[in-house]
Amino acid sequence: MNIRIPHHWLLDHLETKATPKQIQEYLSLCGPSVERIETIRNDSVYDIEVTTNRVDMMSVRGIAREAAAILPEFGLKARLKPLRLRNQTSRKLLDIKIKNNPKLCRRILAVKLSDVTIGQSPSWLSESLEKVGQRPLLNAIDITNYVMWEIGHPIHVFDYDRLTRKTIIVREARKGETLTTLDGKKHQLNGGEVIFDDGSGEIIDLPGIMGTENSVVTEKTTTILLWIESIDAEKIRNASMNLAIRSQAAVLNEKGVDTELGMDAIRRAVDLATKVTKASVDSKITDIYPTQPSLSPISLDQHDLDVYTGMKLPPQRVIRILTNLGCRVTHHPSRLNGRIDKSGDYTVTPPSWRSQDLTIAQDVIEEIARIYGYFNLPSRLMEGEIPLISQGIPFHLEDKIKDHLVDWGFTEVYTNSLVSKQLAQWSGFALKTHLSVSNPLSEDQVYLRRSLIPSHLEVMKSNEVRGSRSIFEIAHVYHPRLGKNLPQEKLRLVMTADGPLPAIKATVTMLLEKLRINYQFLPRNGAWVLTNPIRSTAISAADRIVGRLGELNASLLEAFQLNGPVSVAEFNVNALLGLVRTHPTYQDLPQYPPLIEDLTFMFPEKTYLGQVIEEMTSLSRLVESVVLKETYQRNSTFTITYRHPDRSLTDKDISPVRIKIKTFLEKYFKAKLIGTL
Repeated sequence: MNIRIPHHWLLDHLETKATPKQIQEYLSLCGPSVERIETIRNDSVYDIEVTTNRVDMMSVRGIAREAAAILPEFGLKARLKPLRLRNQTSRKLLDIKIKNNPKLCRRILAVKLSDVTIGQSPSWLSESLEKVGQRPLLNAIDITNYVMWEIGHPIHVFDYDRLTRKTIIVREARKGETLTTLDGKKHQLNGGEVIFDDGSGEIIDLPGIMGTENSVVTEKTTTILLWIESIDAEKIRNASMNLAIRSQAAVLNEKGVDTELGMDAIRRAVDLATKVTKASVDSKITDIYPTQPSLSPISLDQHDLDVYTGMKLPPQRVIRILTNLGCRVTHHPSRLNGRIDKSGDYTVTPPSWRSQDLTIAQDVIEEIARIYGYFNLPSRLMEGEIPLISQGIPFHLEDKIKDHLVDWGFTEVYTNSLVSKQLAQWSGFALKTHLSVSNPLSEDQVYLRRSLIPSHLEVMKSNEVRGSRSIFEIAHVYHPRLGKNLPQEKLRLVMTADGPLPAIKATVTMLLEKLRINYQFLPRNGAWVLTNPIRSTAISAADRIVGRLGELNASLLEAFQLNGPVSVAEFNVNALLGLVRTHPTYQDLPQYPPLIEDLTFMFPEKTYLGQVIEEMTSLSRLVESVVLKETYQRNSTFTITYRHPDRSLTDKDISPVRIKIKTFLEKYFKAKLIGTL
């Protein structure tokens, strides 16, 4: 995100003689990118891009801290000025009853100010806000916005007299509760948002995001309550996005603002309020802070620093850089052969405002390299042997499959890996076995698909008016792993086309023959929940099932409002490509002539003739081929070719084979031999 920082405001916190151009150049080299400088009312205003993990830089003082660490590396003196705050307080206790839930709110700070004069802000205050892009309102509200931009911690102001019950309860919202924010918009809550309740059930604030209309400061306000809360960043983010309220306070709070900044922020606000609104401090600062976070030290090895940066930085330079970043550093020189090694190791404790992004030694090394200057690090060509990376899916074979299918009239499609609940339910797998996204962008992108077929049927439906539809896709499906978060990704080829099973079966046959894969169809193993059980088949190769095809069942066609029949084929791509023979195999031409005869059988209705042919072929090594010659009603004639590799065959040789075929078909297919030729 981008923030705007006026130069004169920056100099309130940074002691330096560096020019705006120098600050722009050197900060951009080693820190946040200063994209441009605008001149507004004789002041240079920096437009600075800050990465979302660096919420500590999203303020005037945050940029001043960075500049104080970076500018000395370029020979420019720079020092972060201390924050001078008057110790204004009162002996009175705050007469507001606060019921906090530590699980929802980590820290609460509050102070009461009376005799407040509400009106327009002085020009220096309103102009400062305008330069950062904030619209001035009333002075008490402007003060809270000023402190937020200056210190980097959001702060809120209540009209004290409008808190009639003098009670603030921190709780989660119930589903259906409503509130009206100070911009006049009414919002219905989803439940789970953190809200402030006045004790009667009325919501008086949406903390960390935006105040409410019923407690906002007006020109009639005479007593105010300055308030700071620290709420879980995830809850702020969810509430802000769900309610579509994107305030600057929400943008900061959802990134995890440093709770330690709260006291400085509220004391700064008290200072400004007594000057600008002529207010009197009417209570002590209440600080509810049940669990203060501890800062975890990080061990840094000098050897690791040398390896990662490619050079040896002297300990004095390392300590100076880290100290300028606000870290506490302890250096531990080591002994080597009785002598002190001045390099040694370091114990680095990050400041509270960096506790979220400085957690391991590599983070610290990155900061040292960044401030020292990446451009100062030595560069050299990579050394050593290039590692051999094992080939995954042979892409040339995948492209070959695509080329063949396109040549045969199919169109390649790309469908989304995330599917709706409806598509997941029609995948042939139970909905509960699908992996789901915890925060989906829409209802159409909730589940990781386990099958490509439902998505293809959506494509078929949308292309219904365009005539014949034949599509294919090679893509991953995602199956859950037991005990693991990451899914098991499986590559699938799915072909979907209008027409009965024989049409797509012919395409599958051509494809497998082009890939030189030895295969067979297994109709009796073709049961598939998505297809008609008597119009489907499995495909076997190398003694394993590599695919299946069939006509979609009537319920699926009805669900997608498709006019049938529609046929699909699905392959396990990894298994399929492992069987591809890139080079053809050759065998000698037969030396002895074949013996050919026709056999006609009568079969019961709905007999799989493909299975009949496969069984006949496998009954004897003398059977070279079996071809369906013709069918009439229930009668089917097969042309059988017999051949022996070492001699010519006679009728006496093939008679036992003929009897074996007849006996087998009678037993397993209830067939009856009615003629030979």
